[in-house]
Amino acid sequence: MNTATAENAHPLSIVAKVTTLPHLIFGILPVIGYLLGGGIFHWLTLFVYLGLTLIDPMVGNDETNHNPADEAELEGKLFYRIMLWATAPAAILVTMFGHWVLTQTTLSGWEIAGMLVSLALATGFLATVAHELCHHYQPIDRLVGDILFVPIFMCDFHIYHNFHHHTHVASPNDPASARYGEPIYPFLIRSIIKKTQSAWQIEKLRMERNGKPTWHPTNLMARFIVMQAAWVVFLVSLFGLWSIPICMFQYIFPRLLLAVADYLEHYGLGRNQLADGSYEKVRPNHAWDDSTLVSSMLFCQIDRHSDHHTNVSRPYQILRVMDEAPRLPHGYLTMIPIALILPLWRRRMHPIVEAYYDKGGVIPYAMPGSLPEKYAAMVPEGWGWDPKNSDADNAAITVAQQEAGPAD
Repeated sequence: MNTATAENAHPLSIVAKVTTLPHLIFGILPVIGYLLGGGIFHWLTLFVYLGLTLIDPMVGNDETNHNPADEAELEGKLFYRIMLWATAPAAILVTMFGHWVLTQTTLSGWEIAGMLVSLALATGFLATVAHELCHHYQPIDRLVGDILFVPIFMCDFHIYHNFHHHTHVASPNDPASARYGEPIYPFLIRSIIKKTQSAWQIEKLRMERNGKPTWHPTNLMARFIVMQAAWVVFLVSLFGLWSIPICMFQYIFPRLLLAVADYLEHYGLGRNQLADGSYEKVRPNHAWDDSTLVSSMLFCQIDRHSDHHTNVSRPYQILRVMDEAPRLPHGYLTMIPIALILPLWRRRMHPIVEAYYDKGGVIPYAMPGSLPEKYAAMVPEGWGWDPKNSDADNAAITVAQQEAGPAD
């Protein structure tokens, strides 16, 4: 089932070795650029990102899976959680530093642009760690994850992703699952809007189920609005009103980056639908994997995406490469720019997607009229019907109740 490691060597995956150190280094690049004298160095974070994108396919893959004994030891080490926690103060401090540079120092227009892009990239990649933390069962970890999302105003990700995406992935009910033939730019808009709508709907219905008003303090969306509004007030009190447009840029840029990653992760993959309208249990077949070394380090190994969806509680340091999962031709760092160029994306990905359809493990999930006739015939008649016609059904609410608890 899984790629085997050498029988006696017991090697560690690259992420188990370096944990979040790459995030911390990448996160302080805006500070390093300033200390190097600013100017062109305000673009340092973007230059490093582009450089990593170029070297990712050259460095190669890390296919290491740990044996069960090592997994148990690695999962229990507090060190891995501490390294995750360390990214929260880093994100807070680099955001404050960025606002100080942008509002309290004299910069030219191109220096402002460079600093904005660097700040958004730094805090956006630091926030990839928040995804991991929000999946942990420990309340302190989920809180730190929410704090990590505050600088980029993406706390609603916790609700949508945990409760809706993992319930509805690889189905028409999930706005983050891209359809075969779907152009990326309409997908980005649809996905970003509908994910936030889903988060609101989930918490609204959760409050109703518990007999509480929508704006009850236990509504996670209400809490997140307060947290994020307080952050804006804090920044404005320190750096003035120019912090507001900076915050807007920090909101838009990382969300777009995340939505592009969403586009990659489940493109064209659908689950079998059962007689009651629900879908089969998520299998490794329902997410695209890669295991390139550099991408794995910068994305907290979430590129081992099939194992993440099949075993949601498995922490980042022991995620596995799954042999039966479909594989992206390159790592996330390379596939993100490819996805932004639609003809290149289709030329590179569609033969791979169609070859995977030929194996018969998934339902082709596609835009109407986009599938070749051979693959259109694989889609069962009526597939995708929604018996409840709701963006947040009882399954998602049940998951939300289990994690967030009843509204007391």
